Order: sequence, then structure tokens, then C-alpha cells
Amino acid sequence: MSSSFIRQLRAEHQKGRRRHLLLIPFIFLLFQILWAFWQLNYADQEELSSGYLLLFHHLPMMNTLLLPMMTAVTASRLCDMEIKGDTLKLLYTIQEQTSLYDCKYLTGLSYLAAFTIGQGLLIPGLGMSYHFGEPLKWPMLLEHLAVTFSVSAALLAIQQTLSLLSASQILPLAAGLVGCFLGLFSLFFPAPIARLFIWGYYAAFPAAAMDWERDTRIVHYYEVSFPAAGFLLFLAAAIAIYLLCRTITARKEV
Repeated sequence: MSSSFIRQLRAEHQKGRRRHLLLIPFIFLLFQILWAFWQLNYADQEELSSGYLLLFHHLPMMNTLLLPMMTAVTASRLCDMEIKGDTLKLLYTIQEQTSLYDCKYLTGLSYLAAFTIGQGLLIPGLGMSYHFGEPLKWPMLLEHLAVTFSVSAALLAIQQTLSLLSASQILPLAAGLVGCFLGLFSLFFPAPIARLFIWGYYAAFPAAAMDWERDTRIVHYYEVSFPAAGFLLFLAAAIAIYLLCRTITARKEV
């Protein structure tokens, strides 16, 4: 990594701090914290006995509903200064288009990482606060966090490309909002169709599943094996998405 790239990356982080971008993952994490307290306060003792499995089942769905919008807002805030000021042409005279894309992308990843770490601390924190009747299985936590970060990273590449190609940030933000609903609805689609919607991939690699008995209305959560092969295939697709988005952005004429 060259010294010029490090300086450019540092400049992006400085711009992010001035625009208070760290508030974005904090606000979305705060919403999940409030939801978790509401959910667990109304949980009975049997549900609390399998509290970690409950979280590993519900949090991917919450991520599906919220994180496409979080990535859209993050990408938009990273890019709107150059778009509003019409300074991309000036920047490209002193910095390669791919370099600018990479710096913004890595900066965006740092905020996604902050959210992921926050959620990783939230889960055991809730377990200690509500005295879950089961020990936390750390491999399940790591699998959940890996899925959360990697799906968000793939979506960030798409949203950043939309933000850099759009004269207004309304379209990228609308795409993020639509992605929230598409991801949520994809959970009810047949598996072959659901795979077409990347926004729903937060729940495509679950660490836990749920059975609900209609007659007794008893909910049972249980651990499922992590689909490692499918996840590795998704990682390869995510890298391809990043490279494609980077190429499309680099070919834009300004």
C-alpha cells in the first residue's frame, strides 16, 4: 500500500469524522438494542432459556430490514460531498478513479465493522443481563457476525456505485429503502427465487431456526449447521460484485 493511498484514505476518514458518519451505525445499533429489550422483556422463561438461539434467529431478520438502508445512508454520506460540489472531475486529476473508489469503500467498511462489533458485544451483553439458560456458543456468534459484515460489504459496493453515478442521492437512498422491503419479502419466497435478492442474504445463512406448534402455540428454537460451502460461494460472488462495481465507476466519464 503506497504512502499516497494511505494519505488519501486518511483524508476520507477525516471527512467522515467531520460529517459525523459514526452516528449512522450507532443509531441503527441503538434501534436494535431497543428492539432487543422490548423482545426479551416480553419473553417467557422458556424463551429466555434459549435466549441466544432466539437472538440468532431474530437478528438476521432485523438486519434484513434495517441494514440495506444503513449501507445506503453510509454510502450516500460518503459520496454526496463530491456530488453536490461537483468536484469529481477535479479529484480525478490528482487521484485515480479506482483509488477514490477504494478509499471511500474502505472508509465505509470501517463503519460497517463498527456496527458489526457493536452487535457482537450486544449479544453476550443481553445474555448476561437476562441470564439466558444456555451458554453462548462462540462459533455461532462468529458465523453470525461474518454473515452480517460480508452481506453489508457487498451491498455497500452496490450503493457506493449508485451514489457516485447519480447526480442526486435520492435514487441511491430509494434503492436502499426498496432493498429493505425486497430483502424482507424474499424470506417468504421459494429458495431459488430468494437467492436472486442479495438484500435477503442476512437470513440466508442462519445459525438457528424456529418451530412453532399451531395447537399449543409453543415456539422452539434450535441450532442448525452453518452452510459453509454456500457462504464461501457467496463470498466469491461478493468479491465479483465489488470488482464489477469498481470497474463500472472507473469507466464513468465526468
